[in-house]
Amino acid sequence: MLPTPDPPSDAERDIALRRYDTVVKLLTTDSQIYWARSQVFLVANAALVGFEFSSIPIANDARQTKLLALAVGAATGIILCILWRRGLKAGKAWTEHWKAALRTWEQAAFGDVNLYRVRPPHISRAGIVARGTAMLFLALWIIVAAYVALCLYLRWAHRPLP
Repeated sequence: MLPTPDPPSDAERDIALRRYDTVVKLLTTDSQIYWARSQVFLVANAALVGFEFSSIPIANDARQTKLLALAVGAATGIILCILWRRGLKAGKAWTEHWKAALRTWEQAAFGDVNLYRVRPPHISRAGIVARGTAMLFLALWIIVAAYVALCLYLRWAHRPLP
């Protein structure tokens, strides 16, 4: 049988509480940055979608510059989504880093109270929503890009647009 560890002294507990407090502040800041960054990309994508969809479907008499502008818009949307996913990935890495630090000092600071050590199974992860939204926009942009590419191809082949 393994010996049970001695409970932390008051000085050790005080150090653990101060560390915990500092890391909670860092986690809060990074969480706010994570969601603010996601909102910026969401608004940018929504505005760009509004621009794109105001010009679709494309008429047969549409100028080629309009088709090229729509292609650039679709490419920009795809790039925005890729950057959005990368930003979400980086933000998640930092928040997970801070949560791991909290787990390290939680026992010394609070004893058997579970804050971050074990995630309750009934609580879903909030980041899934942000990542899912970014993937939804990425799929939308790929569809728009394919449609505009088809229109450009048909225009250059001198065939009627869909």
